[in-house]
Amino acid sequence: MKILYDHQAFSGTKYGGIARYFYDLMSQLNQQEQHAKLALLFSNNVYLKESKSFNPIAFKEFLGHMPTNMLFSQINRLNSILELRKQQFDIFHPTFYHSYFLNHIGNKPFVLSYFDLNKEIFNQPNLDNATLSQKQNLINKAQKIIAISDNTKNDILKYFEVNPNKIEVVHLSSTMNEKLALQNSNIQTPENYFLYVGNRTEYKNFGVMLKGFAILHQKNKNINLVCAGGGAFSDEENSLIATLGITKNIVQVYFKNDIDLFHLYKKAISFVYPSLYEGFGIPILEAFAAECACILSNASCFPEVAADAALYFDPTNAEDLAQKMETVLKNKSLQKELILLGNKRKLDFSKSITAQKTLKIYQSIV
Repeated sequence: MKILYDHQAFSGTKYGGIARYFYDLMSQLNQQEQHAKLALLFSNNVYLKESKSFNPIAFKEFLGHMPTNMLFSQINRLNSILELRKQQFDIFHPTFYHSYFLNHIGNKPFVLSYFDLNKEIFNQPNLDNATLSQKQNLINKAQKIIAISDNTKNDILKYFEVNPNKIEVVHLSSTMNEKLALQNSNIQTPENYFLYVGNRTEYKNFGVMLKGFAILHQKNKNINLVCAGGGAFSDEENSLIATLGITKNIVQVYFKNDIDLFHLYKKAISFVYPSLYEGFGIPILEAFAAECACILSNASCFPEVAADAALYFDPTNAEDLAQKMETVLKNKSLQKELILLGNKRKLDFSKSITAQKTLKIYQSIV
């Protein structure tokens, strides 16, 4: 089968979960003797640099970051249009939500992947009626919609008009695995730390994370909280950290690659994920791979993904979070049990499984 993917997720991003998802999917399909083609001329995406199948041309930001990315995105869009007009594919899978392709796809079918609805749910300012209408139009015209969790499927049904039978759930997978333990990392961490990973936008619920840690810190002065990635703390975050009296015990680190991140998980007392909403929650699978116990918000897709392999807390209750963190800190047998359950649960998710289920969806509409 010939599957065409477009430029959208790869034009202006070096990293990113959506780009990684499509890179892994295309690579797996090619390994399964399918023909996945990426319509892309220019990109600095790091995942594609590792590939022998997809070879875009790297570019320098000679006009500055945004203007250069916009220029090459337009060039890449024209290239995608040319590939669409050739009609040399069985199915088209756009890598994001722009509807530019509808006038060029002809009668060929397309599948749309939906990752989350955080913009819809949290009324983010860059979401307007035109954007919602564009997404609804794509949903109407797609032959199938792939949701990355049952939770995301339910959200799609809540915010858009669509037949439930049109939506198929295909869980994501993580590229992280135990082989990374064999590779050395120079990343520096304190002793006795809980781990927070990623950005700290409002729905990530970082304030409750800090407050829960502060409550536990009053009883255990030697514990620390490592925050990996996400950029520098804001003035508001620094102010809250100072007010809570935990400045010396909050450590921010930046990881260069999966090896560094693996070792951050591996050495942590536990990974804590306080988010109010995620489409899937890849860090859960990363923690499982690194044999790190998980303390998760009892919300969104987390129980669907982690099942019984995590300890859950009320994401609106810092006291509850502190209690769960203390339980894992003091109960080593529970920590080991969570790790064993995570080892078992991670077997349900793999790049191969994701690709096989996606291929079945393609085959059902061609």
